[in-house]
Amino acid sequence: MHMYLDCFSGIAGDMFVAACLDLGLDQEALSSALSTLDLDPWQLEVSRQCRGGMQGTHVLFKVPEMDHDDHDHHHHRHLSDILSLIAQSRLPEPVKRDASSIFTLLAEAEGKVHGVAPARVHFHEVGALDAILDICGAAFAVWRLGVTEFSSSPPAVGSGTVRCAHGLMSVPVPAVAELFCRHRVPMQPETGAPVGELTTPTGAAILVHYCRRFGPCPLTIVDRIGLGLGTREIPGRSNGLRILVQDAASRGEAMGRDRVTLLTTHIDDMNPEWYGPLWDHLFAAGALDVTLSPVTMKKGRPGVRLECMAPVAAASTLARVILHHSTSLGVRVQPCDRWVLPRTAGTVMTPWGAIRVKDAGGVRKPEYDDLCRVANTMNWSLPETAARVAACMTVSAAEDPGTPAS
Repeated sequence: MHMYLDCFSGIAGDMFVAACLDLGLDQEALSSALSTLDLDPWQLEVSRQCRGGMQGTHVLFKVPEMDHDDHDHHHHRHLSDILSLIAQSRLPEPVKRDASSIFTLLAEAEGKVHGVAPARVHFHEVGALDAILDICGAAFAVWRLGVTEFSSSPPAVGSGTVRCAHGLMSVPVPAVAELFCRHRVPMQPETGAPVGELTTPTGAAILVHYCRRFGPCPLTIVDRIGLGLGTREIPGRSNGLRILVQDAASRGEAMGRDRVTLLTTHIDDMNPEWYGPLWDHLFAAGALDVTLSPVTMKKGRPGVRLECMAPVAAASTLARVILHHSTSLGVRVQPCDRWVLPRTAGTVMTPWGAIRVKDAGGVRKPEYDDLCRVANTMNWSLPETAARVAACMTVSAAEDPGTPAS
């Protein structure tokens, strides 16, 4: 499922949860999940309302001493308190991870703004009970709906001023500005009279955590639309967050999408014999693919372009491998989206033993290492071995076709 966030009037945690409920998120499942958090009594109120002539869903987490008109909340918690609260709940593990990550993003931004370590941040707006419920509710909604891809419009942040715990602040408030600056989120310019705050720190952290692509809606088919309404009535505009969803079945394709990191460097002063060990070290450290290609460098020198496709989480490790095992002085880093066919792994029994087989988009291919083993054992050429195994594959089904390929 691809979720596009249309932040035409900003984003807040409660608006995100409301939009997900408008999409069809089960309200009872949400309440049941959040009730596993060890919090003071709270109540979830869901209603159909209108803002600026548009009907949508409004959510209100009723908690003690809650005031949505400013940021001056009196519930002060440290990051460790909130992370412990989440960890001790019975929320699904993916929900715990996302919620904890969102709060950590907030702590890092607040710490930068106030000049303290993230662990020492006293959360004001985000430490209040309603924000804990907003963030955990948002993480649960994403997990429950089965969202696999995110994109967003540049968010409207608002204009004018808002009163915070530290006094009157200009919009966007410092935590939102820091989050968007640090994560390179483009903001939608505001024209006309001041409208106040449209994007809250909670909403900004949710957006930063889930979204990496910002721009026009990329969906060719929209299956569902959810509108989550904010609490304020804003003259001349609809105060809401619109979410557009395209289900996987509507894409008319078997492809999935994920993100990798491309590491690239050009080398013109390295012994060619050293590329083999470098290649081995990169794959041992988790590289998805490594390619070498000839290039012409400055002063007409022949060189080598090394490109390593890395899982996002392993990019820094693989960059260090390149710098340590080559003469390169630097590595270029490029985030990259890719389309991939789903693959399944199975086994075909042949007269020469079991052969591992991968199936991608209906194309079945035997493992190269297994072909080499049979070829060496039988003293056949690889083409002859491949032909014999292919004949067996046409009459033999894989024993375990549903196992995802590694």
